[in-house]
Amino acid sequence: MSDVPTRLIDELASMTDLTGEVFVSRAPGRVEVLGNHTDYNGGLVLAASIERFVWAIGTPAKHVTVRSLQFGETVTFDHIGQTRTRRADWHDYIRGVFWAFERRKKRFIGLTAVVDGDVPIGSGLSSSAALEVAVANLVARVNRLDLHPKAIAMMAFEAERLFCGVSCGIMDQFTSQLCAKDSLLAIECSTMQTADVPLNPNLSLLVVESGVSRTAGDVLNARRRECDEAVKILREYGWQVTRLSQIRGEDIDRVDSLLPESLSRRVRHVVTENDRVRAGIRALREGRVRDFGQLMYESHASSRDLYEVSHPRLDLLVDIARRQKGVVGARLTGAGLGGSVLCLVRRADAETVSRNVAREYESETGVLPATLLTGVPGEVTVQSVDPFTPL
Repeated sequence: MSDVPTRLIDELASMTDLTGEVFVSRAPGRVEVLGNHTDYNGGLVLAASIERFVWAIGTPAKHVTVRSLQFGETVTFDHIGQTRTRRADWHDYIRGVFWAFERRKKRFIGLTAVVDGDVPIGSGLSSSAALEVAVANLVARVNRLDLHPKAIAMMAFEAERLFCGVSCGIMDQFTSQLCAKDSLLAIECSTMQTADVPLNPNLSLLVVESGVSRTAGDVLNARRRECDEAVKILREYGWQVTRLSQIRGEDIDRVDSLLPESLSRRVRHVVTENDRVRAGIRALREGRVRDFGQLMYESHASSRDLYEVSHPRLDLLVDIARRQKGVVGARLTGAGLGGSVLCLVRRADAETVSRNVAREYESETGVLPATLLTGVPGEVTVQSVDPFTPL
């Protein structure tokens, strides 16, 4: 990891004398490829890391002091205790990581650290998860804790879900922590089992930001409550289910007759989306790229019509992408209601597709979207560095 940004080392040197060991971790953002809102319903997801990262560099200290270059702020604390928050400011995600370590009775020494990154905030690319994973790996390394990568990913997840109260599943943190280079990561969220699904080397991922920041947290929390309510009603009718992913596709019509229309739509999305992920994994492994792309379009339509988490700008981007030569499939990625669209494109056409999509979107909206052509860089990395060696 020779590309440690010099600004992080310089900033850390301005905060402490660097007489102890210095460690750095780098965690990638992620795109959800298939499996919209299935993770917290105990279902299947297929995701990939992207070439945008959060860095965390630090050295042992008496207290915990963390400075964010992105926000220009510094926080200091010693002990988290049982206090939780619902604000989810940048430093709350970091406090949440330490809370998760304390919760597992993992004693830790303090550290002085600097964090920074280029994962766009509010674009559906999991900047918060990348921050949590980067900090969790730094804390583990500074304290010389030999933890399984999934244990670190779970603590990062707990920081967001339990400490900050965000209605998320495990996909974001698991992908940042575990996704292998040049492969997608399949996650069975009810069991936390994972598998690598190689990405065809002739394909690239194109992320297009809509320019609409995802701020509709109340709506997303409501979707989770609706899923929980559907499970509760089905159990009252004698169904032995604890999560929507346990419902089979052939049972959908029976479910429709038992639930209010709005809840029925949510259940139908989750059940059919699980089926799409299964079919998508098979399609990729069998080289049926066109079939996989069709599943992406179907996923977007379901997220729009049944789960109702799309946005007119996201729909527009998908429509524009679908018209382009070289685009295999496109869909919203992440929580929705803004954020980004993911396009699966043939590598030979990728640059042209990126330019054309951006130009047509700007023509129709007046907004020039940020685009990212990315491979799959792999999982989090962490190592010690010599701050006095020129980079």
